Amino acid sequence: MYDIIIDKWFSKDRSVLTASWFVVSLLLAFIITPDKHVDWSTFMVMLSLFAMLFLLPCIIGMAYGKRIKSWLQRQWRTFVPKRKQDTDEPVDRQIESILSASTPPVMTRQEDETRHYDSLVAKVCPETVRNLPDALQTNDALFLLVLFREEGYLDSDFRPMIKKEDGEINRTLYAYIADALCAALVIRKGKWVIFEKFWSLNNGAQLAGNLRSASKGNPTEHQRHIAKLLRKGARLRPKLDTCDLGEFKKP
Repeated sequence: MYDIIIDKWFSKDRSVLTASWFVVSLLLAFIITPDKHVDWSTFMVMLSLFAMLFLLPCIIGMAYGKRIKSWLQRQWRTFVPKRKQDTDEPVDRQIESILSASTPPVMTRQEDETRHYDSLVAKVCPETVRNLPDALQTNDALFLLVLFREEGYLDSDFRPMIKKEDGEINRTLYAYIADALCAALVIRKGKWVIFEKFWSLNNGAQLAGNLRSASKGNPTEHQRHIAKLLRKGARLRPKLDTCDLGEFKKP
């Protein structure tokens, strides 16, 4: 009860408290107004009452809020049976000591994944990084390239691995991947120049557009897998979750 009344309420954002009191003051002003005819005098009386009810507590709260909270805390403690506090405290301390001694800090799955990919990025050969286009040498770009490398789309030098029956790389697929990478990295100008040299993609914009048109309403297995990878990347590095990336995460 103490947590609900004092700790949780008084720890709320000031805007929440202000908005709540605004509504309460408005209702009180309406109730207190003696004559509720629809005219200017009634409106002015209600407005004056509202201003007094709303602004006065706000001013007092801003000036003496901390003192009021500490006073309420002291008053609350006087109503709580001292005996119960005395018996509960040693038990709480004992539980805390047992938990702190026996339970190691638990890392979440997302933290584990983030550390895993950070370590993979750190292990990328410096020579490989130097051979990348300048726009792909950033930490975020390396993270995305490693993400696709680990799923079998790229080799150790971050070159395309999936090929068609004739031995040529699947240019349509890699144009789509290049478009997605640039969307995440906010590379809008010159993106096809980058990948025309790096992945030997000619007419990348047309190839990516053709795949979108052909698979509209029925995404391919690769598109679904790429969408899953991009959602994972945006979850591990939220700043990669750009507006342009949204369409690639839908399939």
